[in-house]
Amino acid sequence: MIQDFQASEQPAWRLVARELLGFAGAAALFPFGVKAPRQRTPRQQNQRTVVLIHGYLANRSTLFPVAAYLRLHGAKQVLSFNYRSGNGIEQAALALREYLRHHVRGGRIDLVCHSLGGLVARTYIQELGGDRRVDRCVTLGTPHRGTYNSYWLNSRVGRELRPDSPLLARLHESRANAASVHFLSLVAGSDNLVVPRVFASHEQEIHVPDLGHVSMLFSPQVLRIVADYLIPSAATEFAYA
Repeated sequence: MIQDFQASEQPAWRLVARELLGFAGAAALFPFGVKAPRQRTPRQQNQRTVVLIHGYLANRSTLFPVAAYLRLHGAKQVLSFNYRSGNGIEQAALALREYLRHHVRGGRIDLVCHSLGGLVARTYIQELGGDRRVDRCVTLGTPHRGTYNSYWLNSRVGRELRPDSPLLARLHESRANAASVHFLSLVAGSDNLVVPRVFASHEQEIHVPDLGHVSMLFSPQVLRIVADYLIPSAATEFAYA
């Protein structure tokens, strides 16, 4: 029997309203993220770059709040990766590898991924040699062990996200390839897309009980956790849990 996280104690209407506002915000931002940016880093070895990876049927605009917050708190290089999620996780991971080759020219990389983007990142890290470039990977609402909602999705991505899919089984078996990469997974306690919610857990985890799959992208709490993890303000050990 699967033991899920405890549900939020907030009224259902408040949780639904917050998630609807998140969808509205994502929809409003969508046109501004259609065009892929051409920004590239300098050719330097002593640099660190944060790369943002969006989720299914989205584009880089959904992570604009994360990008703005990271820059505000001292991240010097923040890039966004656009990909066609309908082509499947493996094709997106190949595209990510090429993007990083051409746009991140030296130094170390941290990844921040929403939903499907976290599986794209793990495929790149574990199966395409990404562990040689990536130090940390933060996932927001990523169905690391799939989601039962995917059985309603009759597409390549839907089949890949089924809990018993060959791709997820392969990622589980190749976890040792990412031993040098530090993962932090944020689990939205009111996520109605990743079912059960515990399937969004991977390595170190933080449970945010009152947020949904999309509303977490606009949450000051989530933005603060991501920034504190990637840009510690002092030489203290990260300790959320």
